[in-house]
Amino acid sequence: MPERDRIAAASRHATSAAQVPSPRDGGPPQGRVRPTEYDTSHLAEEMMNALVVEDSPQIAERLVELVSVPDRVEVVATAATEDEALAACDRYAIGLAIVDLQLAQGTGFGVIRRLRAAAGASPACIVVLTNHAVPALKVAAFEAGADYFLDKSKDFATIPRLVGELLNTRES
Repeated sequence: MPERDRIAAASRHATSAAQVPSPRDGGPPQGRVRPTEYDTSHLAEEMMNALVVEDSPQIAERLVELVSVPDRVEVVATAATEDEALAACDRYAIGLAIVDLQLAQGTGFGVIRRLRAAAGASPACIVVLTNHAVPALKVAAFEAGADYFLDKSKDFATIPRLVGELLNTRES
């Protein structure tokens, strides 16, 4: 694939490299950036900040891998305690949070409530991922403001699909 086509295909705003005129075709003069092909400054504005709240370092590391999407989703903080997670909520505008309910200190419920209270114009998508997928906790998580309730033992693999759906929803 020619370099120009590869770059255009990588840009989510370019519909086709053939639609972007080159300087020799009457397009932008040399030295001027063609936004749909080369200008990536818009990506920083559209980058979704993610928060992973999980007290197991191994699981947190795996979640960071699953949630991160280059130029689209960046995990800006991980937290093993409720206090760490609340501090991250205050520090960053969170678009996606993966929250365990039982933490080294506190619970994920306070994190869910804080994210929901700070929602404003762009609410966070809150995914509860827990080993304790009992009906009472599910109800409590949804009442606190969770969007999804997943069981670590059987729903872990659905996280990349959820992230993809969230990104598609944001684009439309």
